[in-house]
Amino acid sequence: MKSENLLLLKYKGIYFVISFVLLFLVMHNWWYLLITPFYFYYIFQNHRQISIIIIVILGIYLIRMYQFDLNKLSESTQYNVVVTKDIKIADYTSFIGRYNNQLVKVFINDYIAVRPGESLLCMGEIEEPINNTTPNLFNYRNYLKSQNIKSILYLSDCKKVSENWNINTVSYSLNNYIDQNFTYSNEYIKTFILADKSGFDDDVINKINQVGISHLFAVSGLHISLIVLALMSILKKMNLKTIYIENIIVVFLSIYMIVTSFAPSVTRASLMFVFLVINKRTKLNISSLDVLSIIFIILIFIRPYYYYDAGFLLSFLVTFIILLSSSILKVDSQIKQLFILSTISFIVTIPIILNLNYQVNLLTLFFNITFLFYITYIILPLGYITFVIPLLDKTYYIFIQIFEFFLNASSLLDFLIIRMYFSSSLYIVIYYVIVFYLLHSYEARKSLKRPISLLIIILLLVWGSPYYNVIQKVTFLDVYGDSIIIIDRYDQCNMIIDTGEVDQYNTLVNYLKTNNIKRIDYLVITHYHSDHYGETNDLIKNFNIIHLVNRENISEFEGVIDCGNISFFIYPTEKEYNNENDRSIILSLFISDKHYLFTGDIELRREQAFIKDVDIDVDYLKVPHHGSITSSSIEFINDITPEEVFITVSRKNKHNHPSDIVVSRYKQLGINVYRTDLDGTIIVRYLFGKEYKKVHRP
Repeated sequence: MKSENLLLLKYKGIYFVISFVLLFLVMHNWWYLLITPFYFYYIFQNHRQISIIIIVILGIYLIRMYQFDLNKLSESTQYNVVVTKDIKIADYTSFIGRYNNQLVKVFINDYIAVRPGESLLCMGEIEEPINNTTPNLFNYRNYLKSQNIKSILYLSDCKKVSENWNINTVSYSLNNYIDQNFTYSNEYIKTFILADKSGFDDDVINKINQVGISHLFAVSGLHISLIVLALMSILKKMNLKTIYIENIIVVFLSIYMIVTSFAPSVTRASLMFVFLVINKRTKLNISSLDVLSIIFIILIFIRPYYYYDAGFLLSFLVTFIILLSSSILKVDSQIKQLFILSTISFIVTIPIILNLNYQVNLLTLFFNITFLFYITYIILPLGYITFVIPLLDKTYYIFIQIFEFFLNASSLLDFLIIRMYFSSSLYIVIYYVIVFYLLHSYEARKSLKRPISLLIIILLLVWGSPYYNVIQKVTFLDVYGDSIIIIDRYDQCNMIIDTGEVDQYNTLVNYLKTNNIKRIDYLVITHYHSDHYGETNDLIKNFNIIHLVNRENISEFEGVIDCGNISFFIYPTEKEYNNENDRSIILSLFISDKHYLFTGDIELRREQAFIKDVDIDVDYLKVPHHGSITSSSIEFINDITPEEVFITVSRKNKHNHPSDIVVSRYKQLGINVYRTDLDGTIIVRYLFGKEYKKVHRP
């Protein structure tokens, strides 16, 4: 990666892209304002001719973003929605639609056969997607914004009003054609033709991700290049002039972008070819890097929040790095070139892959090369041929089975899987600075010991972040039910009280992974209602559980138990209760001079017995039974005298918890009330004796 190319301004477009990246970073973390002035000072001093243009373009982009955020849909009694794309029909119907000239995500609580272009008149309500209430996990609101969607419509009583042709009808018709004609290879045909992986079984997807070859199943620049080369070869044999060949390919790629619903990698690669053709014909003589930069800016203006799309990020990141490192790839051996390309792609995508999957497989470098040949030269071309000749469906499936056999075998090789998460964006910035240093050193034929050592050090720092973490945390997780996580400093103790209900999004497991937790010292299950133990099996699968504490073995945990700098005490049950809620484990937790009382789902009868036998004052109380009217008696509250209380309760829960009477009861006593339904995940941090609370509201 020649730094002199940048210094001589050979690649002007890269400065615009870096400016956008800095803007994105500043919008999400104000700390980046510390480095931004240095960058713009450098631009102004060395490339004054483009500094004003950069500022103007960034200003226009911010106006575009503001306009997008400002346009909000008003509520109505009826909604006339036009179906556009992403139609999914099961027990309910969902799709992306258009209402009042804005894209919306639509959910209909019934099975309705719809197609693009149809206009529906429905009853329902409109909602703005909520913020992510658990830090670092998948943010559905941002995902929708990346598709230019700000609102969700929940509809019922729909009737079809009209039907018009829609550009997405092409993709929809091809999807139906594949469903009807390909019994065996359906999901593979859809992947390579429509860039749609939704048909794959979760097991196959998990193995593809574990092996690290998911990019081979995204219609990317590689696939577009193969298509273009194949078309060129065929058209040249027809003795067509170059200008006609290019025109045909441009038309084909334009149609293909429509077919794939403008998938990020397809759009980027197709536009790249189109712009390079325009560049050649107009003799602009701008570089491929400039062309890619122009495409980046155009797309980010069309979708102001496109950077939330992982496919968009990965596609542009890898392509930018490859173009900047083009001289590195100039080697005689195709195998060596492929290895270098795979290595560069692997290294530059590590932070993104880790923050998507929470793990990366070091054998991916080997798997990339071996699977690349099979998929590129067999699975991919046979997929296109089979699409044209459906009679080959069974034959194609044989090659698919061979692939899946080796995929299963490869997924068993998990001894080099590293599980961690880049919890700080600062780590990511440092990582990419080191990657730049590594690539520059490789190109300059300098020793790689120092950059590789630095790369290993930063990865070890990320992996081992719990070991030098000086903060203690008590987290009231926003899940259905109860789940409280207690983390001690220096990874001396990790404790969980209840797990919440079975969760298809794995909120508890993934939250622990984002904290780079690998061991749970104590997992306490207070009682046997599924909203308190539902995720136990997932925890056991993903973490080393040292002690599992439940009602049957609490006799093994008598007295005050020390765990690192944390202590806890489990209170003996006074007698047997028929009510499962009253059989909950009650425990006191002592952390940083604070006394927490955790009460499970105990109700009035157990509360009375508890205060009769135990005389304690607490600082913080986990409110019994999600704030139900059956708990939190005046006598109980007055006896334990909490300063603050935490109600763990899900939004729109079927029991309408918490009770307004109970909430008022605490507030009238001057007690601060935190609620996960209103405050989202609540994190109480302790740093050098100081307490800091942070909520993650919807």
